[in-house]
Amino acid sequence: MKPYMISLSILVSILVWTSSGFGQQTAEELYQAGLYQEEVQGDLESAIEIYRRILSEFSNNRTVGARAQLHIGLCYEKLGLREAQQAYRRVIDDFPDHTEEVGVARDRLASLERALAELDRQPSFRKIEIASKPQNGVLSPDGQTLAFTSGGSLWLMPIRGNVDPNIAGEPVPLTEPVDANNTGNTLAWSADGEWIAFNTRSREGPTGIYVISVSSGERQRMPGSLWSGSNPYVFRVSLSPGGKNLAYARVDSVPDRSDVYDPETSIYIASAAGGGPTQLTDPITAYPAYSPNGKLMAYVRRVDAPSGSQRRVLFRQLWVMPVEGGPAVLLIDSTRVIGPVWSPDSRKIAVIREASPDGLESEVWIIPISEDGQRAGETIKIPLPLEGLYVISGWTPDDELGVFMNNEMQQAVYTVPVEGGKAVQITASGYAFHPRWTPDGKRIVYREAPTLYSVPAEGGEPVPIPIVSDSSLIPGIPGGGNQISPDGKTILFMAYKRSIRPLEVDIWSVPIEGGEPTHITRSPSQDRFPCWSADGKTIAFIRYHEVSKGEFVINIYTVPATGGEAEAITTEADSVAWSTISYSPDGKWLAYFTKSALKIRPVEGGEGRVVVEMERVGSHSEMAWSPDSRRLAYTGRGSIWVVPVEGGEPVEVETSVLTADAQNLHIDWSPDGERLVFAASTGGEAELWMISDFLPAGGER
Repeated sequence: MKPYMISLSILVSILVWTSSGFGQQTAEELYQAGLYQEEVQGDLESAIEIYRRILSEFSNNRTVGARAQLHIGLCYEKLGLREAQQAYRRVIDDFPDHTEEVGVARDRLASLERALAELDRQPSFRKIEIASKPQNGVLSPDGQTLAFTSGGSLWLMPIRGNVDPNIAGEPVPLTEPVDANNTGNTLAWSADGEWIAFNTRSREGPTGIYVISVSSGERQRMPGSLWSGSNPYVFRVSLSPGGKNLAYARVDSVPDRSDVYDPETSIYIASAAGGGPTQLTDPITAYPAYSPNGKLMAYVRRVDAPSGSQRRVLFRQLWVMPVEGGPAVLLIDSTRVIGPVWSPDSRKIAVIREASPDGLESEVWIIPISEDGQRAGETIKIPLPLEGLYVISGWTPDDELGVFMNNEMQQAVYTVPVEGGKAVQITASGYAFHPRWTPDGKRIVYREAPTLYSVPAEGGEPVPIPIVSDSSLIPGIPGGGNQISPDGKTILFMAYKRSIRPLEVDIWSVPIEGGEPTHITRSPSQDRFPCWSADGKTIAFIRYHEVSKGEFVINIYTVPATGGEAEAITTEADSVAWSTISYSPDGKWLAYFTKSALKIRPVEGGEGRVVVEMERVGSHSEMAWSPDSRRLAYTGRGSIWVVPVEGGEPVEVETSVLTADAQNLHIDWSPDGERLVFAASTGGEAELWMISDFLPAGGER
């Protein structure tokens, strides 16, 4: 379209016209007045009104009418309104003989429809089926291979197998068991795909960083001073494009406060050729990531909460700086940021950004940057469809992002006959834990944090059990859940005070109909897994405390049900596990787990004995006594088992719903001895998903 210029004489006439109101003007004069409102005054709505008047009053002047209709579309487009599409179509349909205006309308309509299609476009997600379920892994630069750790070894696996593009191929070990660890996706490929850097970690903590040749399997230990704390993301490493240099977070100091989650780390670069590492960033920084061209380093900086507030330490700022040194550029200052991962062309960075305070909802943020690391466009935000763990696995040359997301966890309460059979679900799928039968057998109490509920034993509408307390009391935390007194009047639960640091978990009680809670224990550390004695006069629980960094001692304590001084009844030699304990209904025995067995000990004192050896005891292992105190039901290996207390082989209880991957198995035995109630969850595993169609079509990729 030719530029529309406003001459001085016409501008003077327009000013006269606009000052004296709408007079007897020609179509051309009105058109020039519309241009003045559109291009000089910027009053697009007034311009549209004038153009519409031309179409109404001068319908026979098709030349001016075509221009007026075209400018209605231009005004709507400037206003960001979809009405522009209809306006351009009217130019094409109503003025086909005015080829110049029709040509412009066609071009603008096509461009606008492409832009609107991008606004309406949604990223697509496809899951990669992996039979071995590694739940971790980083994609090779060509996007064809996943490197992951399992059983202490480093493995390589083709993303596309021989069956289907969405079914992975056969994994092949690259190393023997060497304590390789990739929790949090911390390993890294070099940009040429020839080298992999990975962490090793034993039970005692990190043991080193290694760089291994993908082709030969030859590996070299690299320098790296890591921290044995609980945040795996601090172990993130990165390799320069040719694998000659390693970037990692090195500990400058370890916090001596329990409310600080991460150590004070800085990013260092070490050379495979040897020599001391070079510090690249100041504290407190981590998550280094070389750009594929080797020129820039992306990393994340921690920002502490203001002094005096409830402390939450977050890595929340994304920065980029030249590898050879120079000023760093802040790209993101938001809630927690996990990553970063570069696009193959080194022009974009993808991170996981938490979109909710609990971390269950997250987004992928993609930030375009220039060659010198400056922001070069608007952030692309991709909401992730699943809850739970999110870790970026890589960015392929085909512009697909690999992301590990937890699949949906199903947790509900069921009942089943003791001899096995078809289980009956009595609560909706959600997050129900620790079901307990009331002594009359009519109802079941369970926890769905932070609330206690009561539901009819045959299923029905759950009724909340209110705990009337100030907002600083946080009930319903994991660790044994609720326990109902023998008379059915009182429930034990665990809770902590939000305002108290370091964390102190105590035992509390509340009437079964709800009400004000009673403080039973006042722990110097943490009290968990409470249970009632058969006569309801005593409460037993486990207490654990740290004797040295990373070393804990767990013992069973008892306290009067009315509260008072707690007394230890086990020693370190008993090897009590962090799991439930339970008094027998006849009052003679106390059952508890060790790290490898289910044991019972006389309540009156004396040596305990093993009821059954177990392969593995976890924090969610539970047991329940039969009403006659002759058998114990317990959980293990994703199943429920029943074993005679006096000796004999355990018998698995068939439920029709439990699978080998069932977790959080919690059980109780009905007062009449006929049924078991259990809560179990399945799912919640990290799976690899590929995200595509998230970049503008036809634009710079």
